[in-house]
Formats: sequence, structure tokens, C-alpha cells
Amino acid sequence: MRHFLIILCFFLVSCVDEVEFFLPEKEKIITINCLLNPDNDTIKAQITWSKLITDQNNFNSVKEISVSLFEEGEFTGHFLQSDSTHFYLAYQVKPGKKYRIEASTVTKNVWAETRVPVDFEACFTAIKDYAESFDYIVSFLKNSTEESYYWISAKGFTWYNGNPFYDIASSVYSDYSFADDFNRLVDQGYGYMYNYEYYIRLNSNEVPTDSINVQFHPNSININDGTQEVFVLSVDYHLDKYMKSSILLEEIDMYAEDVPIVYAPFPMYSNINGGTGIFGSYNSVSEKFDRK
Repeated sequence: MRHFLIILCFFLVSCVDEVEFFLPEKEKIITINCLLNPDNDTIKAQITWSKLITDQNNFNSVKEISVSLFEEGEFTGHFLQSDSTHFYLAYQVKPGKKYRIEASTVTKNVWAETRVPVDFEACFTAIKDYAESFDYIVSFLKNSTEESYYWISAKGFTWYNGNPFYDIASSVYSDYSFADDFNRLVDQGYGYMYNYEYYIRLNSNEVPTDSINVQFHPNSININDGTQEVFVLSVDYHLDKYMKSSILLEEIDMYAEDVPIVYAPFPMYSNINGGTGIFGSYNSVSEKFDRK
């Protein structure tokens, strides 16, 4: 049996060979990345041609393109170009309104729509004080008139290569069980049962009560290095799908390093008709905490 194992190991090693990997060329399509938020008085958009993931060059700009915004079907304005790939429009969107972006060249026309989530209020409370962070409670009333999507987390200071930088918590611990489990692990820490990667995501239709109360502990950020900001994002349908697919894609990439044989790329969500990217919207509330 021992000789068989040695022969098998030799066979596996001897069969390893390098294979050059080529992706077929595909037609490039227009990519739009633009998020609307009623707190901003200027809308920013990045518009480029798509490229293969193996392409290490910068994204190519789209020449002679016209970009417009519409509010509830009425023309709002033309975007101005700040550089080869970035566009802006001095306009403040309104909560609850529907918006449409159109980008046109001589031969192509792409568009997308989003409805900005309505305003809401939330209460933030710091409770348990650990050495590196507080525990927090976030309370708010969900939107009872339509399906809504909420993302809860915190930002603060962490360290990388000996330097502090401001970033979102890598995960949050909580006992909240009505959240989406797509990024949840049963991993006890700080007295909680679950560990959520980056955010706690809630669908209002899956929460049985009108009032939402979430207690959690942000991981990997240290309040001793500076202020922490606890926030709730209320995002539209398209941005919700985009954010969820982004985290799922990152998780699959991480697992593929250990089990490449089962790897399959997760499709990135896009609502750009005739192109790719994201045109979404969000509303948010937040509060900052420090040791003072």
C-alpha cells in the first residue's frame, strides 16, 4: 500500500503542466457607474468601455458621448465632462422620485432607471464598551408602503502595513436573526451568535415587526484610533442587487483559492440596458461616536 501511495503521488506531480489561459475577445460595451443620493448637490458618473478582467490597461474613454438625466420622465439636464471618463451634473435628486440616465453615441444608446428611497430616521446608541469598540443599537421604523432594503454597518480606523486608515468593518457580530443569511456565519464572538461579512442586510418584507432594532459589534476597527460612524443605508432595488452580488463574488473568489475545482464566477448584477455597470440610488442616516 505504501508503494502505491508513492507511485500515485509521483503520477500526480508528473502530470502538472503550465497552461496558457486565453479569453475570447468580446465586443466592448459601454459601462456606466452612477449612484444618486439626495444629500449630494452634484451627480457624478463614470463612463467607459468595458474590458476583459485580464486586461491590465486603464479603462478606455467613450468618445463623443452625450449623457442626460430625466426626473419622472422630464428632461433635467446634460452631464458635463470633467475628464476623459468622468461626468457630472449640478443637480440634487429628490427622495421618492424616479430617475433615468441616457448615454448616446452615434451608434449606441444605453439607459437605466432608479427610484430614490424615501427619507427615514434612525436612533443610534452605544452600549457595551470593549477595549477596541462599543456595541451599538440601531433602531428605526421600516417603510410600510413598499419593499425596502437596508444595509447596516460601521466605519472606523484600522491598520494596514503599519499605517491607520478609515474603512468599513470587515464583519459585524450580532444575534439578529431576521437579516439575510447570504453573508452570515454561525461564529460566536463578543457574546453574539452570528458573524456578518461587512453588513447586516435587511429586506423589510422579511422583518415581522414595523420597528427594526439591531444590536451589533463591529469587527476590525478600533475606536481608540479615532471616530467610528454607525450607519444605515436604504438602497433601491438595483443597488441592493449590485451590492449583494459584489459580496458574493468576493466570497467565491476567496473560496476558489482553496477549492479551485468547484469555482464558477458569480454574475455581477447590472441594470444598464444595452451596456453594463450600475445606476442606483440610496438614502442614509448615520451617527459618529468616539471615546468622549
